Amino acid sequence: MRIKKTGVTIFIFCIQLVSFTGKGQDSAIIDFLVKRIASQQVQQDNYFLAGIYPSYISKSDKFSTKKKDNNIFFNCLIAYTLNDARPFVSKESKLLIDSMLDRSRPLFARFKNKKRDTYNFWRTDSAFDFPFPTVFNLYSKDVTLPDDMDCTVLSLLALHANDSTAGVVHNQLQRFVNSERTKVRSLISAYDTLPAYSTWLGIKFPVVFDISVLCNVLSFVQAYDLPWTKADSASLEAIVTTIQNDYHISKPVYASPVYPTTSLILYHIARLMKVKEIPALEAFKVKLVTDAGRELSRSNNLMEKIILSSAILKWGYRPPELLLPALDKIGKKIERNDFTFFIANLPSYFKDFLKIAATKKHLGFYNYYCPAFNDALMLEYLVSKSK
Repeated sequence: MRIKKTGVTIFIFCIQLVSFTGKGQDSAIIDFLVKRIASQQVQQDNYFLAGIYPSYISKSDKFSTKKKDNNIFFNCLIAYTLNDARPFVSKESKLLIDSMLDRSRPLFARFKNKKRDTYNFWRTDSAFDFPFPTVFNLYSKDVTLPDDMDCTVLSLLALHANDSTAGVVHNQLQRFVNSERTKVRSLISAYDTLPAYSTWLGIKFPVVFDISVLCNVLSFVQAYDLPWTKADSASLEAIVTTIQNDYHISKPVYASPVYPTTSLILYHIARLMKVKEIPALEAFKVKLVTDAGRELSRSNNLMEKIILSSAILKWGYRPPELLLPALDKIGKKIERNDFTFFIANLPSYFKDFLKIAATKKHLGFYNYYCPAFNDALMLEYLVSKSK
């Protein structure tokens, strides 16, 4: 990949450059990671569903304090990543990827809405007990949350839903937006009047904006070449407003409650921009790359560095080479890494005072971990780097 240059030093990096790994070595690690992901897909288990990649939830930011959780979210993400990587891996790895995708596909029906082609984070074919006591338990033993934008669009992308289904669902999503009737609950006032998508597909559920979720929705719109709606344009405006005002740096937990770090927001923006060029975002590319470089220089966590490096590669720039663990250390350094990609952020539903108080203390924050998805993120980085 050619290194692009600008009139200023493109990265404000404070980390030392190391020698680039050879492509042959990358190919061997890529094959290893594909096999590693496949080995974690459940065939038979007393708790986890067949075909699922085990994921875990924790009240702290430590993988070691985890509890098991069945959800479709990480199967969506792994399928999304494997589909992108498939054209660039060996024949053997292609066959394994196809096998994983085939084994995963029947699962989605257990998370699908019974009346429409939208999807829930948790199973819709049975009641669900949240692994930890929360405010939800004051109302009901069984937790019932509405379907969500993320799982819906990522499921449709993972399943390669046909154009007709994608169009119908896109039309259905237009009901779940910020409006005078259902106002967004956000501490960022610049979002108040934007009729962008809510995270949740529930008419009576609070409207919550998440910039990373909006990136996923627009990635779906772009991937299917759907006609843009008022909500799509407003969602893009919310993303642009976030970048212009540096909310992804100064207020990441309020800009993106379930992906509440600068690095994760940048990654989602990069993933959206990789699908198809959007001029309003292309104008910020140098700024975004520089922001990612700054975060990369500050981070001490390997998973976060991998995520930021992947974002930079998606923008067409070459980040410093990462010093990756030996294959026998991947379990500890990658799969059991404490960096969390997704957080169930209960305070995001609250009104201002409670939101501020709970967020400051991280009360109601539940961290999700999926070892196989961490492997997929490392796979994504290596494939992107080897193109």
